[in-house]
Amino acid sequence: MPNFTLYLYHLMIPRKVLFLFLLITTFQSVQVQSVMGQVFRQVGRLADQESGISSMTVDANRTLLISGDVKGNLYLRDLSNGELKNKIPAHNARVNTLAFNSTGKLLISSTSDGEIKIFDFAKNQIIQSIYSPDYSGMRFVLFSIADGFIYFNGNNRLYKTRSDLTQKVEKIINENDTIYDAVITNDRSSLIYSTGNVLKVMNTRTDVIRQEFNAGTSPLEKLCLLRDSLLVSWSKDGTISFWTYKFGQLMPTPSFWFKAGNPSAMNFSQDGKFMVSGNIGNWARIWNPFERKIEQELFGHQSTVTASEFGVDEKTLFTGSLDGSILIWKKTEQPLLSDFTKVISNLKPSPPVIVLDEQSHVNTQEVHAPEVEMTEANIPKIINGRKVIQSETIEVSQSTLTIYVFDNSSIDGDTMSLFFNGEWLLDHYGVTKVKKAITLNFKPNTNNFLVLFANNLGKSPPNTAAILFSDGKRNRFIKLSSDLKTCSALNFMYKK
Repeated sequence: MPNFTLYLYHLMIPRKVLFLFLLITTFQSVQVQSVMGQVFRQVGRLADQESGISSMTVDANRTLLISGDVKGNLYLRDLSNGELKNKIPAHNARVNTLAFNSTGKLLISSTSDGEIKIFDFAKNQIIQSIYSPDYSGMRFVLFSIADGFIYFNGNNRLYKTRSDLTQKVEKIINENDTIYDAVITNDRSSLIYSTGNVLKVMNTRTDVIRQEFNAGTSPLEKLCLLRDSLLVSWSKDGTISFWTYKFGQLMPTPSFWFKAGNPSAMNFSQDGKFMVSGNIGNWARIWNPFERKIEQELFGHQSTVTASEFGVDEKTLFTGSLDGSILIWKKTEQPLLSDFTKVISNLKPSPPVIVLDEQSHVNTQEVHAPEVEMTEANIPKIINGRKVIQSETIEVSQSTLTIYVFDNSSIDGDTMSLFFNGEWLLDHYGVTKVKKAITLNFKPNTNNFLVLFANNLGKSPPNTAAILFSDGKRNRFIKLSSDLKTCSALNFMYKK
């Protein structure tokens, strides 16, 4: 990585001045690279939902943004600016899936416990409803040919019924493995679904399976149909594969594949060049999949990012999170290097402020580093009201040291920030098994404190991170642990 990029990476830069730094992470063959030119910048936050966002979709005309939350509510918004048009208390459980019929006049929603509801936009009301515990484990509901029927699953069973729900639900297939996901082609003639590690293509006119084959060794948890000619699958082992679909058949060998971590709901730009995913922590990722790289990571949420959708064009992006917010992002020009050098020396952490973005007309919360109280001996005493507790002092003989930050236990959603010598090296970073390399630059003959600040506690408090490095004599492994009252710290003493 260029020295200048590394220097920028070590700075905590306010977002109203510069874009958020990009975390450099390797997922096997995929490498994170910073975007030169245009980047997404947060311009708005929609916080009028009752609870966490669980799913999102847009209509075919790209005028409406629909989101569902964990309490079962549906939110209908103007896709151009995110303005709330209607709130529908549809379910009593988490909204798991959302889909439109071919005309865009009907919206179908479901919950994993086995409930389906159909909303009619012309009548502005829910017109059909069905529920059975037999349908629990539901992962998709899709309209079929001429919207006369719907397909849905319940764990390993595939069901079919009339969309007006006037006929008895028919179980048409009982698989040996879980049915994970499904897509339907634009002409509604083929239903493509995954069961375990097998892909199947079903003729919706006859309900006969016309093709099936093993698509790997790992369950295919997520599917997406791109431009009606390319099926994208994301398996449990982290493999994303692209399968050519033509004349009602899938090519049994993927045309392209790469490794990308834990499966997530996938959202593609209209031209198919970029993909957005979440489900890895409190941030979203924008991929350039055909170049096997991450273009940008979007930080701003306080909990897992569950869904995303592009706006009326590819310059606007919406991301939804379990923190109950939807963030609005706009693609803007990234400042040139000369612009960076003008502001680096004047950067100082500032308190949170509320600004009104003229383009989105939405209140935007600027996020900055927590306030830090330092002693004269270069010792952080209080960070954002939390006491800093030193765990160990380590003497080093070199002016720089590379450390590796990772989670050596179970991944439970921990998000943390790292503070070192007056700078924030990481901000709201979701710790994973992948070792994150960070270079520390020491001040001689004084304290050099590395502080773990917990942004949340994950599922299993406290917030922990493993630190691995070599002090010149031996490899050292230290585990830092912080909660919402105290911060754990490691002190390095550099002696020439």
